[in-house]
Amino acid sequence: MAKDKSFKSANPGFSGDEAFNVPQSKVIDHTYCIIMAGGKGERFWPISTDLVPKPFLSIIGEKSLIQLTFERACKIIPLDRIFIVLGKEHLDTAKEQLGMLPEGNFIVEPYGRDTAPCIGYSALFLLDQDKDAVMVVLPADQYIPDVDGFADVILEGVRCAAIGDYFITIGIKPSRPETGYGYIHAYERLDIIEDSMCYKVNSYVEKPDLKKATEYLAEGNYYWNGGIFVWRADAVMRGIQRQMPDLYSGLVQIKDFYGENREEEVNLIFKTLPKMSIDYGLMEKADNVLMIPSRFAWDDVGTWSSLTRVFEHDENGNYIKGDAAQIDTKDCVIFSDGIKVGTIGISNLIVVVSGNGVLVCDIDRAQEVREIVKRLKS
Repeated sequence: MAKDKSFKSANPGFSGDEAFNVPQSKVIDHTYCIIMAGGKGERFWPISTDLVPKPFLSIIGEKSLIQLTFERACKIIPLDRIFIVLGKEHLDTAKEQLGMLPEGNFIVEPYGRDTAPCIGYSALFLLDQDKDAVMVVLPADQYIPDVDGFADVILEGVRCAAIGDYFITIGIKPSRPETGYGYIHAYERLDIIEDSMCYKVNSYVEKPDLKKATEYLAEGNYYWNGGIFVWRADAVMRGIQRQMPDLYSGLVQIKDFYGENREEEVNLIFKTLPKMSIDYGLMEKADNVLMIPSRFAWDDVGTWSSLTRVFEHDENGNYIKGDAAQIDTKDCVIFSDGIKVGTIGISNLIVVVSGNGVLVCDIDRAQEVREIVKRLKS
């Protein structure tokens, strides 16, 4: 856990009690969206696979999660400034689902090295095109039904980020004592721009036990860490240089090969980059982190059981998608991908059937699906 830290303004002469009126049109011209896609396809097995992980699944309606994320991004900026960062193994699927994107808007990572290298690599890419680039970083696999509310919050973050070296994260207001998320502790409001809702981040908190999570919910100054970020591309590179010098050194080497068709050299360097999350490597250590509370509904749709939070249930508390018939079935998630399913006399279970396999588990043990995938692979 990061210790409490005093806020240091990145703006010369900014004391924290004066607000800047930044025209929205001025910063939008230099704003880009990075959508991080990929994964191993473990928690939504057997529907998800290594080649088609969660972002590319249509588990919420007819569109995939990455298609929904892309549509949200289009509410902020033109589609030609939206980029997808992914592994080579997912490129064909992404192009199929996002056929309207130009070929050059897919940034392929040679190897999966977690979010810090992914974000640093993307920042290099944007800075090569625009030295004033502001990055909006979005996970590809979250559920946010309020598209307009989401756009308003992100644009507020863009205006704040444009005026200085701020690392801005979007905090999700907790609706329950959740033990599966990390938390952000923030309570001091700062007038960075006119009418902004920016808060100084006091500390990041690891995933708590139920008692602590209940206390956080009652206190009201703790927010879920949603993994949504806004910052200037040059600012995040300076942050990586300070806090993750090994990663920065590797990224600088990669930059030397840009535009020279030196793919083999880039791949060799990328493979050696430290595998680290941006939260652990940068956000928990930096003293210029701000948080804007979300004003929209949010869910990370992390497991099969999370579908019961996102969708309406039938009269027996079941979430059902696909060709399924039930008798005396209560409080279950039943998901069928082209195969008929029948259930009798069961409750509190997840039942998933597809051509890749069959999953049956207690709804409270959905996190353990990853372990099943590992055992099946071994």
